[in-house]
Amino acid sequence: TTELENSKNSITLKDSEITVLLNKLLEQEKAHQKTVEEFDITKAKIKSLTGIKINVITKLKEKLGKSINIDEKSGAIKFSSNILFDQGAYKLKEESKKELNGVLKNYISTLLEDKEIRKYIHGITIEGHTNSDGSYLSNLQLSQQRALEVMQFLYESNTINKDLLNKYVSSSGKSSSDLIYKDEVEDKDASRRIEIKFIIKNEEAVKELQNYLG
Repeated sequence: TTELENSKNSITLKDSEITVLLNKLLEQEKAHQKTVEEFDITKAKIKSLTGIKINVITKLKEKLGKSINIDEKSGAIKFSSNILFDQGAYKLKEESKKELNGVLKNYISTLLEDKEIRKYIHGITIEGHTNSDGSYLSNLQLSQQRALEVMQFLYESNTINKDLLNKYVSSSGKSSSDLIYKDEVEDKDASRRIEIKFIIKNEEAVKELQNYLG
């Protein structure tokens, strides 16, 4: 009898262990399902934001035409410093102002004056870049001055609503931190540039997720 009771207790114990294991498996299955659902939602968000950026770049191309080269991936536009400034100077050349004004107006107005596009825009940055000639600090100062000069020119042109400029547009000097290379050799002329780029809301988070997801 004692052996029979011990055997029953053993079976009961095993049954309870099985129940615990089943409950754990159910919890893990639910957690896995939730992870899969969150993963699918994340992928959908990335696809949506990527689609938004492609749409914005398409509209920019339509507005600016073929005469202005727009980066296919980022939507940025570039101006050669050789065209805008004298060597080592930061004041805009008079002959460059008319074309610069027209392109800047079309680029920024496309991003900010269309409310359907603007609601996705986090910011627009006017960046100054130099090549590697000279010291980093002197180039940093020059690139900052050039970026600010373009920003000031845009601001004083009265072609874009100043409230929108105040909220969305900034200028930044990058010195020689982002050089352009051709056949693994620095392209010194191409590196000297003004670059204007926009950022979509949550874009940095999306890039991190894309890197994480491979």
